[in-house]
Amino acid sequence: MSHLTAVYRLSRFGKIWHEGYQPFAHLKTDNVLVVSPSGNILWTCDPESIQQFSKRSHDFVKPVEMMGMLNLYGPTVTATEGEQSRIYRKTAAPSFNDRTHASAWTESLKRSSSLLQGWEEMNAPIEQLNEHIARLTLQVISFVCFDRPMDLPSATGLKANPSGGHKMTYSEAISSMVADISTLFIVPPPVLQWQKYMEEMRDETSASLQASHSKKDLSLLESFVQAGQLPRVGSQSPPISPAAVLGNIFVFIMAGYETSANTLSYAITLLACRPDFQRNLQADLDRTLGDRPSSTWSYEHDFPKLLDGYVGAVINETLRLYTVLPFLPKSTKEKAQVFTSGGREYIVPPDTLILMDTSAVHRNPKHWPEVVPRGEDGPPFPVSSFDPARWLRTGDDGSAYNPVAGSYMPFSDGPRVCMGKRFAQAQLCAVLATVYKHHSIELAVKDDERRYQERWQEARERADKELSTNVGFLMSLKMKGKVPLQLVPRKQ
Repeated sequence: MSHLTAVYRLSRFGKIWHEGYQPFAHLKTDNVLVVSPSGNILWTCDPESIQQFSKRSHDFVKPVEMMGMLNLYGPTVTATEGEQSRIYRKTAAPSFNDRTHASAWTESLKRSSSLLQGWEEMNAPIEQLNEHIARLTLQVISFVCFDRPMDLPSATGLKANPSGGHKMTYSEAISSMVADISTLFIVPPPVLQWQKYMEEMRDETSASLQASHSKKDLSLLESFVQAGQLPRVGSQSPPISPAAVLGNIFVFIMAGYETSANTLSYAITLLACRPDFQRNLQADLDRTLGDRPSSTWSYEHDFPKLLDGYVGAVINETLRLYTVLPFLPKSTKEKAQVFTSGGREYIVPPDTLILMDTSAVHRNPKHWPEVVPRGEDGPPFPVSSFDPARWLRTGDDGSAYNPVAGSYMPFSDGPRVCMGKRFAQAQLCAVLATVYKHHSIELAVKDDERRYQERWQEARERADKELSTNVGFLMSLKMKGKVPLQLVPRKQ
């Protein structure tokens, strides 16, 4: 590989996850500045540099021009900077509290049990895992954060009819929006069914808040709607515009359900490829939860134990291999900035786009074991790398495993760390615990006892490829194809 080829491979945004650490390894540096007439880009997978880019939020800012596509319905917390962004974060942050996280835990347990029942009733291979899981995570965030019970009684696809003059149900509208995300930037938002639902949610919540006057413990939706009603001190206008209310409804729902669904889909499929790790997970669930029914599992007592145990290890390892975004962007804007790496100072020119390569830093051999390909998975070899146990190992002094600061950042870092981190962890733990406590999920293999091992190996090889070469990136990392799975009751 020539230097030019390595730089070219870094520049293919849609393929950057597949490249992993390889371009940096060839160039023998973890910071690469690409200079061109159209602008400068600094690629980095150096934890020391990433810490500075993440935490010095006044020096290294969000490139709002690049992220403006997310402001489809109005300004959002994700794609704004300065005072505007701070207002949105200040509005949203109080809603992510223990009461909300406990509600996410309880609702996830309930919806997971419903999903299992649907899979049992199907009595067929699970071929639409991501679609089923996405409906579950949409049900949870819609109920907990947006006071919207879903119109599907089961996550496996029981049909509901549109109501209230809609052409699509709530779930169909958001699902089709995410499935055809590229059309959102072509078709004007007013003609999209999803906008009608968001406007209804905003207007119904506004009327409810005006009637109640002094409601406490506001949901995320109520917080934004209320901020759009009350004028700020010294001003005649509210701090958040009607368009910004819609914009933030859109970005929180899309980010909140799509990302969790993808993470769960990867985790379940990886565990199907590694039955030994799946058995370790189940053994830990038995130790932690005993024979108690899921209705007695609590957020206060059981969730922390699961997060610190094998369930949390599976989540951490899955997010290391499949980050929500393969890179996180920053910019120097009009002023040059200085950062240090390895004891040396470097100057980043003005108007330089900085891309923190999460796929590369999560595979940087200076901080993570080098990958030894063992199966049929292609670069960056996620199945070969999958090792949840690494998160449970302790040092010689008994200290828990703790990655080098900046080398692991699935929820970003610094002042802009993801507000929904705890919400997502509660949801992911609840779903995995419910699914695996009394069931296993295996690769679907045709009945043939004489050739079972051969058939299983063929299924594993197909899954390896789907988990690597057939992963694509648009708004998030997602498998393009399907890995047929089967639900099997555990042998007690």
